[in-house]
Amino acid sequence: MHMWSSKGLIPDLDSYRGRYTLFSILVGVALISFAYLGWSLVNKISQRQIDNITARTLAAGVLVDAQTQLNLLENNLQRILNEPMKEELATTEETLHNLEQVLIDLIESLKNLPSDEGRLAEGMLEDKLQLEREVQRLIEVRRDVEGWFPAMNLMLEEMYPHNRGMLSELQLLRQEVEVGFPQQQQLDAINQISTLQRLWLGITGELRLMVANRFGLFAANQETEFSRRDGNIGDFAERFVLHLSVLEGYFDVNDEGFILSDSLTAMEVHYKSWMQSYQQVLQFMEKPTWRMDLHIMRESITPLLDRIRQRFSRIDLTLDTQSADGITQLTDTAKQLSLSILGMALLGLLLLFLAFQFIKRNLLQPIGHTAAALKQEARGGLEPILPDSSNLREIQDLVDAFSDMRQQVHSRQRHLDHVAHHDALTQLPNRILFHDRLEHALAIALRGDGLIGLMFLDLDRFKQVNDSLGHLVGDELLKLIAERLTSLVRSADTVARLSGDEFAILVEGISSRKDMVPLAEKILRAIEQPVEVAGQELRVSASIGIAMAPLDDVSADFLIRDADTAMYEAKRQGRAAYRFFNNEMTARAAEGLQRENEVRLAVEAGQFSYHFQPILESNNGELFCYEALLRWHHPQRGILTPDQFLPVLNDTGLITTLFDPLLEQAIRFQQEHSCGAEDVAISFNLSARLLNDPVFCRNLLESLVANKISPYSLILEITEDILTQELAEADLFLHQAKSLGIRVALDDFGTGQASLGHLRQFPFDLLKIDKEFVHNVALDSNDASLVRAMIQLAHAFNIQVIAEGVENEGQLAFLQQQGCDYIQGYLVGSPRHKPHTAEVLQAALLFET
Repeated sequence: MHMWSSKGLIPDLDSYRGRYTLFSILVGVALISFAYLGWSLVNKISQRQIDNITARTLAAGVLVDAQTQLNLLENNLQRILNEPMKEELATTEETLHNLEQVLIDLIESLKNLPSDEGRLAEGMLEDKLQLEREVQRLIEVRRDVEGWFPAMNLMLEEMYPHNRGMLSELQLLRQEVEVGFPQQQQLDAINQISTLQRLWLGITGELRLMVANRFGLFAANQETEFSRRDGNIGDFAERFVLHLSVLEGYFDVNDEGFILSDSLTAMEVHYKSWMQSYQQVLQFMEKPTWRMDLHIMRESITPLLDRIRQRFSRIDLTLDTQSADGITQLTDTAKQLSLSILGMALLGLLLLFLAFQFIKRNLLQPIGHTAAALKQEARGGLEPILPDSSNLREIQDLVDAFSDMRQQVHSRQRHLDHVAHHDALTQLPNRILFHDRLEHALAIALRGDGLIGLMFLDLDRFKQVNDSLGHLVGDELLKLIAERLTSLVRSADTVARLSGDEFAILVEGISSRKDMVPLAEKILRAIEQPVEVAGQELRVSASIGIAMAPLDDVSADFLIRDADTAMYEAKRQGRAAYRFFNNEMTARAAEGLQRENEVRLAVEAGQFSYHFQPILESNNGELFCYEALLRWHHPQRGILTPDQFLPVLNDTGLITTLFDPLLEQAIRFQQEHSCGAEDVAISFNLSARLLNDPVFCRNLLESLVANKISPYSLILEITEDILTQELAEADLFLHQAKSLGIRVALDDFGTGQASLGHLRQFPFDLLKIDKEFVHNVALDSNDASLVRAMIQLAHAFNIQVIAEGVENEGQLAFLQQQGCDYIQGYLVGSPRHKPHTAEVLQAALLFET
C-alpha cells in the first residue's frame, strides 16, 4: 500500500509569473484566453466533488458499523429467547446504545451529501426508537414465565394439585386393598391399581413431552409430535377410564365399609378436572400467542429489523452508485482538460508548449495516474502505480480520498479471505486452506525434498461433553485443544480444524516415520492434561492416525483418507493412542464393510437364533433357568459366536430390529419347556445399544405390562462395561423393570472397569463370575481367593451368584464349599448342559428322561 505525500510535486505558481510576463504581453489576448480557460478547467475538479467522495467513503464505513451492531442485536435477542441471562440483557442494552450512536453518526455523515442522498436517513431514528420499545417489551415478557408462556399458571395451579391428588388416592386405595380384600382377589385388584398408576403417569409424562416438543427441545417436526402426544394422552385416558370402571366392579363385590368408594369418587373428580384443564392448555397452545416472546419477535421486532436493513441496503446501493458517478465525472473532466490543452497549442508554439509541459507535469499526470489507478483497482489487477504527491489541494484531496477507499476495500477483502479459509471458532486453517497447503507440500515432497507427515486427530467421547455439559463448554474445550496443538508444533507446520472434534496436523521436512513418534506422544500427553472449562475440570483423550507421503500415497484426498483410517484403527484398539497407516488397515476396513453387508443379509434371511444353555442350582442340580445365547447360522462358516458379529449389530443398530423375532422365539421355548403353572425362567443378554434405545425399552416394558411375558420368569443380563458409560435410559429402564418383578444380572463380573459403587447403585439380583476366574479355582490359589471374595462380596449385597464355565467336579466342589448359588458350563459333558437350539435341547431332555 503506497502512502502518498503532498510535497514537491509542482513548484509555487507565483514563481512562474515573472518568467512569463514578457511572453504574456507579446501574445496579449492569447495569454489571457489561455489563463482563463486553463483555470476554468482546473476548477471543474471542484472541491464539492472531492468532498462528496470523501463523505460517501466515511458514510460507507459508518454503514458497515451500523449493520454490525444490528446483527449483534439480533443475535442477542435470539439468545434471550433461549434463556434470558443477566449478561445477555446487559449486552442487549449496550448494543442498543451503540446502534443509536452509530445511526446518529450515519445521519450526520449523510447530511454532508447532496439533498437526494441525505433524505435516505429520514425515519431511521424513529424506527430505532420503536425497535427499542419492542425489545424492552420482549425482555419484560421473557422475564415473567406466565407472561411468555400463559399456560404455565393453569398447569401449576389447576393440573398439578389434581395430579398429586390422583397419585395419593391410588396409594391409599392400594393400602386398603392389601388390608381388606380376600387373598384370591387381592392380586387382581393390585394389578388394576398398578395399571391405573402407570397409565396416569403415562398421561402426565406425555403432557410433559408435548410441552417440551412444543418448545422444540426434542422433535424437529413440532406439529406432528404435538398431534401424536395428544393422541397418546387420549389413548391413555380411555384405557384409564376402562381400568377404573373394572376396579369399581371389584369394589362393588367387596364392599367392606372401607373408604374405597370415597377414593374412587375422588379419583374420578381429579381425572375430570385434570382433563378439563388439559383441554384449556391445548386451547392456549394452539393460539399464535401461546408463547408471547416468539409472537413479539415474529410480529414486531423482526419486521422492524428487516425495515432497518432495507434502509441500509438502499443507502449502500445509493452510495456505491454515486461514488461510481463521481469517479466517472472526474475522469471526464480530465479528458476535457486534455482536449482543451491540445486545442490551445494552436495559439502559440512556444507558449503553449511551455504551458502544456507545466500543466502536464503538475496536473494531468496526477489526474491520469489517479484515474488509471481507479480503473486498475476496479479490475482487481496488480498493485496500482500512484502519483507521489501534489501541491494542488484538490488533486491531493482526490488522491487521499481514493487511498482511504482503497484501504477499506482491501481491509474488507482480507477479512473475507480469512473467514473463507479459517475456522470461526478456533481461528485455525479450515479444510479448504489445509487442503491447499497439503497439495503444495506434496508437490515439494514429490521433487525429493524429504517426507511429509499427516496426523488426523479425533477427540475420544467428545459427544459426551456436549451432551452432558452443553455445546458452549464443548466449544471452549475445542479452543483450548487448538491452542495446545498450535503450541506443540513448529511454526512451519500447519494445524487445522476439519470439522467437529477432528483436527489435522501437517508436518513437513521429515526424513522417516520415526520423526513423527515424539510429536504424537507429546500431543497425546498434552491433551490428556486436565482442562478447566466453566468451573468444570475435564479430562479428555485423543486418537491419532498418521499417514506419510509419498510412502503411503501421493494424493491429498487419499492421504487424508489413509490418516483417517489409521485414526479409526487407534480407536478400535482402545483409544488414547496413535497408529501409522498400513495397507492392512485398508483391507480391514474393506473386510469390515463386507462383514456389515453379510450381517444385514443374515438379518433379512433370518439366520440368527437363540441357543439355550441351562443354569443349575449348585447343591441339588435342579434347573434354575435357561440363558438365551445368540448364534449366527452362517451358510458357509457354520455356527458363529457373538464375538464375530455382535459389534456389527450394535454399531449399525440392527440389534434393535433383530431382538423382537428373537424374543418371540424365546417365548415359544419358554412355553414348550415350562412345568406346570410356573414358567421356566429365561435369561437375556442386553447390549449398551439396546439399553440406551428408548423405543426398545418402552416396547419391552409394555410387553411386560400387557402380560405377553411373565416378569418373574425373565432375567436381564448386562456387562460391567455398560455400567461405566453414560446411559441415562439404561438406569431408568433397569429400575422400572425391577419394579415390575424382573431380575437383573451383572454378567462377566471382574473383567470390566465397574466400581463397587455400581453394585449399590444398580438393582442387581444376580452376579455372574466370568469363566476366566472359575477355570483354575481348584489349581490356582490366587483364582480361588478371587472367586471366594467375589461370592462373599455379592452375598454381602444380598446378590445371588452364578459361576460360569464349570467343567469338572473339582470346580463344582470348590463352588459348593464357598456357597455359590448356581453353576453354568459343560460339566459332565451332557448335551443338556451345552447351548443348543430349542429342537436339539428338547430331544436331549426327552432322551435323558
